[in-house]
Amino acid sequence: MGQTLQIEVRELKPDLLQDYLRFFDQAFSDFPQWADCYCGFYDAPGADWDATSKAGPEHRAARSALISDSKAQGLLAYVDDRPVGWCNAQPRANFVDMRSYRVALTDPREPVGSIMCFVVSPGYRGRGVCTALLRAACDKFRRDGLQIAEGYPTTNAQKRFGEIPWAEANYKGPLNVYLKNGFKIHRQLEVFAIVRKQL
Repeated sequence: MGQTLQIEVRELKPDLLQDYLRFFDQAFSDFPQWADCYCGFYDAPGADWDATSKAGPEHRAARSALISDSKAQGLLAYVDDRPVGWCNAQPRANFVDMRSYRVALTDPREPVGSIMCFVVSPGYRGRGVCTALLRAACDKFRRDGLQIAEGYPTTNAQKRFGEIPWAEANYKGPLNVYLKNGFKIHRQLEVFAIVRKQL
């Protein structure tokens, strides 16, 4: 468990669709309440999101269509050519619905890249996958001509949720991973922080 992983990060493209689906079909094995999301939550208007488990096939198909049409962005982390992690990272303006994170939109015209979600397979957590994805997201934002990387780590999960599973507490990425990689707290809110790094 202690060995260093050789992690490769690949930018989401249509030819990675099957890897993406294979990853998300099992990504929440330890947190089945979110197994049907397929990371489409922030791409759907609030009233249109069905959070029930019966919506899983619909969410899977909707994400498949977006990825096939090159309309979804993000990063997959691989170990031994198997996807083991995901980061939903793209220009903030691309997200259809920021939901509770719209408080970050003090100036919608800012050249900001948002890091909305991390998912790491249970056997690979705490082994550098999140860090590799975060660094790759910043590199991607620079290539895209953005000037600021922004994340929204949960800093006081129990205030809102009580005892919650690891996956739910950490899906925004742990605060310490951001801080170790040059991010600073831009605003501290009740349940989460807005963290930023100049690119």
